[in-house]
Amino acid sequence: MMLWWNRLVAGFTALVSKRRKRTELDEELQAYLETAAEAKMRDGMSETEAWKRARAEMGSIESVKSKVSVVGWESWIESSLWDIRYGMRQLFRNPGFTAVALLTLALGIGANTAVFTLVYGIILKQLPVSYPEQLYRIGEGESYCCEWGGLQGSWGTFDYPFYKHVRDTDDSFAQLAAFSGNDPTFNTRRPESATAAQTIDGEYVSGNYFSTLGISAAQGRLISAFDDRENSEPVAVMGYRAWQNLYGADPSIVGSKLLINELPVTIVGIAPPDFFGARLAQSPPEMWIPLAQQPAFEGNGKKSLFYSSGDAWLYVIGRLQPGRSPVAVQKRLTGELQQWLRTERELGQDDLTKLAQQHIELTHGGNGVSPFRSNSKQGLLLLSSAAILVLLIACANLANLLLVRSSARRHQTALCLSLGASRGRLMRALLTESLLLSLLGGAIGVLVAFGVARGVLLIVFRGATLVPVSAAPSLPVLCFAFLLSLLTCIAGSLVPAWIGTQADPVQGLHGANRSHVGHNSRSQKVLVVIQAAVSVVLLAVAGLVSESLMHLEKANLGFQPQGRLIASISFKAAAYTPDRLPALYQRIQDRMEQMPGVVSASLSLNAPQKFCCVNLNIAIAGRNEKWISDEDTIFTRVTPHYFETIGTPIVMGRAFNSSDTQDSPHVAVVDEAFVHRFFAGQDPIGQHFGLSLEGHSSDFEIIGIAKDAKYRNPASAQNPIFFLPYSQTTSYAASGYQRLESGTLYAQLIEMRVNGNPAAYRDTVRKVLAETDPKLAPINIDTYVDQVAGQFNQERLIARLTSLFGMLALLLASIGLYGVTAYNVARRTGEIGIRMALGADRADVTGMVLKSAFLQTGLGLCLGVPLAVLCSRLLQHQLYQVSRFDPLVLGGATLVLALCAIVAAVVPARRAASVDPNSALRIE
Repeated sequence: MMLWWNRLVAGFTALVSKRRKRTELDEELQAYLETAAEAKMRDGMSETEAWKRARAEMGSIESVKSKVSVVGWESWIESSLWDIRYGMRQLFRNPGFTAVALLTLALGIGANTAVFTLVYGIILKQLPVSYPEQLYRIGEGESYCCEWGGLQGSWGTFDYPFYKHVRDTDDSFAQLAAFSGNDPTFNTRRPESATAAQTIDGEYVSGNYFSTLGISAAQGRLISAFDDRENSEPVAVMGYRAWQNLYGADPSIVGSKLLINELPVTIVGIAPPDFFGARLAQSPPEMWIPLAQQPAFEGNGKKSLFYSSGDAWLYVIGRLQPGRSPVAVQKRLTGELQQWLRTERELGQDDLTKLAQQHIELTHGGNGVSPFRSNSKQGLLLLSSAAILVLLIACANLANLLLVRSSARRHQTALCLSLGASRGRLMRALLTESLLLSLLGGAIGVLVAFGVARGVLLIVFRGATLVPVSAAPSLPVLCFAFLLSLLTCIAGSLVPAWIGTQADPVQGLHGANRSHVGHNSRSQKVLVVIQAAVSVVLLAVAGLVSESLMHLEKANLGFQPQGRLIASISFKAAAYTPDRLPALYQRIQDRMEQMPGVVSASLSLNAPQKFCCVNLNIAIAGRNEKWISDEDTIFTRVTPHYFETIGTPIVMGRAFNSSDTQDSPHVAVVDEAFVHRFFAGQDPIGQHFGLSLEGHSSDFEIIGIAKDAKYRNPASAQNPIFFLPYSQTTSYAASGYQRLESGTLYAQLIEMRVNGNPAAYRDTVRKVLAETDPKLAPINIDTYVDQVAGQFNQERLIARLTSLFGMLALLLASIGLYGVTAYNVARRTGEIGIRMALGADRADVTGMVLKSAFLQTGLGLCLGVPLAVLCSRLLQHQLYQVSRFDPLVLGGATLVLALCAIVAAVVPARRAASVDPNSALRIE
């Protein structure tokens, strides 16, 4: 490294003293000529003849100087500086060419850089922790949200007893931390304050969580192992953004007590500004509480998840001991898991047969855990492919522009070659000019990428107080843009530079303006064909994705979001116990329905397109088919008026009402899919079913059938649904089912059906909740229309961006076709003059030009349409109600490209038809 640095310094030093060296070289060459001439004069030549012969033998002094100067670093630096200055002069001398080329490159590079910004921030970026490359996660998968009961196959989450067992007995890890997979919402307020509580997203973490990640506090201290004990004083760490936004960065918060879920908790510290936890989520946690405090905050005591050996709810991450093999550790952990399941769980015969399939994958944990990332991968892959195609068209356009430039410079190139310039030297000058173009285009592209990426993130994380992905150009993004600029330079300019320097000096000097057909024209036409083919593919893909989005937005969801308002809330965070909830729900519902303009109101655990879903297995009274207990069903709880509030009709029987109490027969409403699946050809009213537990197969009597509604994304499969009233509960033996029963008694949503604009009733919800209890704070309030639209944000973004990329591709392809056609008209001016002199009219000339343009477009369509069909087949699993071959979409893409080709070719064709034969022949 030092040797190269010394050479570089020596090169610049030599460059500074080049004037002195040139003087010395002149003196040496002159001395050499004098010596050679004197030697020849001693051999009998005259002085004049001797000097003439000496000069002839040595050659041109300037050429000798050039040969001598190519030796050494200073020559390379000097010639590079000359190339850069020459390239800049050429760009400034041709502002039209430069502007078009920069726009083309900025669009192509900017589109790819914008997508890479998202890919890097969502998929590749490491956590803002110490040495993230050393972190390993026990388990794989990122789609677990709350808790996972039963066997998992490849495990991703674990219960606390197993985590504690591995942490305390396995010495493979220097530190091993755990954090909750769910997203608890906490209510916070100062003890002395009478104002309403404020909501904040949080996370339960082990005492060594922050030390494992290598995080230091911005204020105070972080949670330690001492805090993560059952009898320790409750403490919490607050996120930096929450500290600023909710408490104005008040330093007195640290060390003081806040009421969190109405429990007095000491805030011991503030997390660093850029820390958002070990998960990438749309609502990152900003409050961290020790795992051992989970029973107190969840209100379940000894029945909580913390003590459960059977409900997986924790992600586990740690740092391997130096020298440990991840493969060996993974094998040992799998053995420990199987042994733990065999000894600590009560496994049925079916579970025992699956025990050998239970295993643990040890995966790199440097970029954390993110369901958002796993859900975005396919969309980002599609956008990356579209952006690469746009860049391909941009490269083709750059190549076309440079081919036109090289044709215009044929005479200049031929003159340089005839004066002794090497083809390699000329190629280097042309490549330097292209590199300057690419770097300038890349710089503009970074600005384009920042704007596009920022707009995308604002939509994806709409309403979030903390966005864990930044649109600002980071070092990896800038390096990507730089490398992309270099690749664009090579891909777009290498062939034009090669073709441009292969000119015959004699032909170039004798016929600089003579019409000829060469490699330039053929190369340009091939590039236009490629552009047309790629444009058809992008337009077709954009059309298919847009059609899929249209079907999603127009799908029959089974409910009516118009005129509805929906609010999410955490009653558990307000410290309500399950026995107090039914009366509270009734009071809130009555108060809201008494408000002017409110038609009806309800509360629920889940709602269509919101907080779905809890999956359970059921049993049906009087039936013992095994497939019934293996079938997953969706379960939710609701209050009376729920179905009429959300606009889902009851097609048979009745809905819940005030007569359904704890002392009356326990009832359920099911949807049509439930009936078709379990009671096909039977009358379901009056039938009994229950959870798949011994003695519970007849707990609920079916009293009504609701129309099918889409609780999940319409593009994903949905299981049958059954609804239970909040006014009735079922007792189970101490188990995860009893904990689930208690947990689902807490409603998460409030729905309102109103007259007029639903957004105008937001204050109504806040007012009713504040008057009912100041501790009740809504997490967010949306119109139901906005809530449903938000479920399709990813599909909408992909559709818009692919459409944008398709339009960019079409624009660039049209510019390319126009440029090639205009260049060919200019090149064939003499030929056109001869044709018109021999009798061809304007229509003949116009037809000749249009035929050539349409031939290139037609060849592009012949290549692009089959590729578009192939792409539609590859995208089939990502599209909703779109066939593999959609003639309307393909026909529309073909028609749009054809129309743009006509527009791009008509102007040069009209120019060709207006050529004056006499002027054209004089040019020839």
